[in-house]
Amino acid sequence: MSKTLLVLFFILNSFISGLNAQNQIEKSDLNKQDQIVTNLIESSVSYRGTDKKLSVEICEKAIKLAEKEQADSLLALALKTQGINYYLLSDDDSSKLYYEKAVSKFNEIGNLIQAGKVLGNIGLIYKRRGEYTKALEYYLKEIEIFSEINHTVGLSSIYINMGSLANTMGNTSRAGEYFNSALKLAEKENNIADQISALNNLGAIYESQDKFHEALDAYEKSLKIVLNSGNSKMESTLYLNIGLIHRRAKAYDQAESYLKKSFDIRKLRGNHEELLGVYNEMFEVALAKEEYIKARRLIGSMQDLAEMNGDYEWLGDVYQGYYNFYSAIHNYKLALESYEKFRTIGDSINDALNKERYNELMVKYDVGQTKQEMVLMAQETRIQGLELDKKNAWLVAMLVIMLLGVIAIVVSFRINKLKAEQKFMNLDQKVLLSQMNPHFLFNALTAVQSLVLDNESDKASLYLSDLGTLVRNILEDSRKEKISLSQELITLEKYIDLQKLRFNFPIEFRFDIEENIDLDELSIPPMLTQPFIENALVHANLQQVEKPEVLIKIELLDPNFVAFSIQDNGIGIEEGKKQSLMKENKSLAMQIARDRIQIYNYKSKFQMKLEIIDLKYVDQNKQGTLARFTIPTQA
Repeated sequence: MSKTLLVLFFILNSFISGLNAQNQIEKSDLNKQDQIVTNLIESSVSYRGTDKKLSVEICEKAIKLAEKEQADSLLALALKTQGINYYLLSDDDSSKLYYEKAVSKFNEIGNLIQAGKVLGNIGLIYKRRGEYTKALEYYLKEIEIFSEINHTVGLSSIYINMGSLANTMGNTSRAGEYFNSALKLAEKENNIADQISALNNLGAIYESQDKFHEALDAYEKSLKIVLNSGNSKMESTLYLNIGLIHRRAKAYDQAESYLKKSFDIRKLRGNHEELLGVYNEMFEVALAKEEYIKARRLIGSMQDLAEMNGDYEWLGDVYQGYYNFYSAIHNYKLALESYEKFRTIGDSINDALNKERYNELMVKYDVGQTKQEMVLMAQETRIQGLELDKKNAWLVAMLVIMLLGVIAIVVSFRINKLKAEQKFMNLDQKVLLSQMNPHFLFNALTAVQSLVLDNESDKASLYLSDLGTLVRNILEDSRKEKISLSQELITLEKYIDLQKLRFNFPIEFRFDIEENIDLDELSIPPMLTQPFIENALVHANLQQVEKPEVLIKIELLDPNFVAFSIQDNGIGIEEGKKQSLMKENKSLAMQIARDRIQIYNYKSKFQMKLEIIDLKYVDQNKQGTLARFTIPTQA
């Protein structure tokens, strides 16, 4: 009640006093409604971790009540909360819709800080979709608003997001500029969290460029800040990162010292995934130092921990570690047994997926059979009607025979067509599975998980975005008979970026594309090139080469044919067979690629050609494998 009403209370008659009392009750009820909206918003946020759909339902009630009570500030907050809820549900369209409503409402009430933050959230949606130009556009809008109102506290976080975006687009130089700008702002505002994030991202960029001295400097500065903050999880992550860089720089004693510090902290924390990560690095150091007894003990501890927690992703890495260990001590029998166990884990999941796909096709086939039976029943009903209407039995019999003959021909033709379609569907499914086999997904997700454990969530989010884009592209392309060459190259680049996460050594990929090729006009069958790149990565043993390299070359032979060449400088076909790995590790993707070429040549008068050459037979001074295939431009 205002001071004016309090004065009037003492001088006005009882009627006015009663009216004022009624107004006070109404105001109290309105405040109570505001509190209910606030409680609903808080409840919606609390349910995000357990029941995201319920979180959406609760927030929708908050929005409706805020609209009814005309509580604009609470309505803007509820709209933003709902946008976040839908973002966590991966419903980008709904999330963007609510974010845009929230921006409008925040601008209406003059809360420019919140309006800017929501614009940044919209940028995150576009970044997840892979629409990086649009994401950058919204980040710049957020910077413009914060600069106008001199809100420097939020600018460092935006620069970190822009740096991550530039790094994803392959512009590491620009990314470094953004991270350095974020670091300066965070230091000025004493923003500890953004200082750590900027330094860690700078360290990751330097590490990817093999600039070990600069990476160590960034990580050590971050560690100094973290030691004062008491964040034990981040402390252990930085010890692990620093140890990893020392290992890559072959400074094994320093690596061992930092890894032990990380291990001691993570042992107290008790998180098995964190422990497995540091165990793995300690094993690699012991193996590099040829301390084989210690390496055997560490890989055994990894196996026990992975089996105890049922972590099959890490268990696959354990068997790969056993393979490296037994190979190092020249026990090739146990090395092959370890490799077989490593492969079995992926194969068992692959078999389950194959069974699921088979059951899906059987359901579709049964539905088709049911429709055919219904057609036959309808035909029989018509025939029975004719028999009742016709007096001439002979004519009815002839009609029945003719109808049955036609039905038999149609059904036979349809069955044959279905069998042919089913064969090609099965082939398409195999191609799809060969592109995104479970082992590749496990390794990609394990790498992303490692980034999350290292508190590099922005980098992990970008890689997940790339993985989602790659899966979506493959699902879309696998249903098309042909796609543009530019689209094929985009999918290949995404695939290569994610495959780099699997290997602890750098591989250089080079594209050599003839200038007179129109990438958008030329159409080719989708996903033909990927199996040959996969073959180079998996079977060429590039880790044995000093400077591993894969060259993808595209050239126009004449107006009628375009040639694709995938050349690596690995150990070559003959040497691979000598090492006994190629005998039992036949490439399923390569076989499917050959089947696709064979089927295409069967259907078309324009023939594809494929040849795989061991380069040492071409030039004794060279090593590696060249896979070359030609595609008719009519494709």
